[in-house]
Amino acid sequence: MRPLTLGIVVSDGAFSASALAESPSGCDADAGTDAAITADPDADRAAEGVVDLRSASDLVDAVEALGHQAIPIAANSDLDLTLRRTPVDACLLALHGRRGGAGDVQALLAMRGTPHVGPPSTGVALAFDKIRARQLLAYHNLPVPAAVALGAHTRASERALELLGWPCYVKPRRGAHGLGITRVAELADVRAGVERAMEIDNELLLEREVVGREIQVVLLGERVLGFAEILERPDAHGVGLSMVTPPDLSRGRLDGIGNLARRAVSALGPGPALTRVDVLLHPRNNEMIIEVEPLPPLHRDSVVVRVARAAGLAYEDLVGTMLDRVPLAPRLTHRPVARPLLQ
Repeated sequence: MRPLTLGIVVSDGAFSASALAESPSGCDADAGTDAAITADPDADRAAEGVVDLRSASDLVDAVEALGHQAIPIAANSDLDLTLRRTPVDACLLALHGRRGGAGDVQALLAMRGTPHVGPPSTGVALAFDKIRARQLLAYHNLPVPAAVALGAHTRASERALELLGWPCYVKPRRGAHGLGITRVAELADVRAGVERAMEIDNELLLEREVVGREIQVVLLGERVLGFAEILERPDAHGVGLSMVTPPDLSRGRLDGIGNLARRAVSALGPGPALTRVDVLLHPRNNEMIIEVEPLPPLHRDSVVVRVARAAGLAYEDLVGTMLDRVPLAPRLTHRPVARPLLQ
């Protein structure tokens, strides 16, 4: 591949979080699907920025090690103007939260004809919307937890709440890194969880708790790179993620979970991107899809990178493989226009 100029698109909150990233309490690993980072919303957002910052920093190092030029670009209100002033061959997205999940950054890149590594705007926005994602997964006969929608104009009936069962999780409809998630043991506890989730989104999801082993499947397109079992969730600062790869499961069982993950990715349409699918394995050997993450963290200590490394794919090779999947436009060479001879 010829040397490229690559834009590393990162949330503008990551720049302001650089001081937090350098502190011992900085976020050190992936946040869990059902584990809230902290009870402080401001700290939640700062920790989210740290994840983006760490991914961007490691991606810049990998891109330069591969012989390309890397230019950090802030995904703020001036993104379109920045892209006009900064010609790049393609973009890598270090956006793992709400800034990337809305799909507007991907849509802007597509409108400008700038290729990017990652899913299209429709695929990422659909996966980021927990209600629509679960509806579509269920439509494709894929197992998802029982849930009811809550919101300013949506009220769950008493019958629906009775059938749901307890305990449950209150989750923002659109959120990442476990922000705004609260475990509630009974109906009387829901109000406090709703108040916290409303700080993230005004539409919510009340989802029945599923107990089991947490298996995360990492895919590159339709290829399963590997599996990781999460043994211990991070603490309030993201420190302490404990995982084992591959999990202690039979080859046939892993193949079944991998096939389930492939079907989930196909149903939501992230395309040939690096995707993480979180699955809970019930003690009765039933699988349940908890989340399809089309923008997983890409720093060197993240789950997807550690799984790829266990599969024999070094970090720079993983980034290079991702770049190989981007359809690059040919560079235009300007030739001097021949002037007609004057007679």
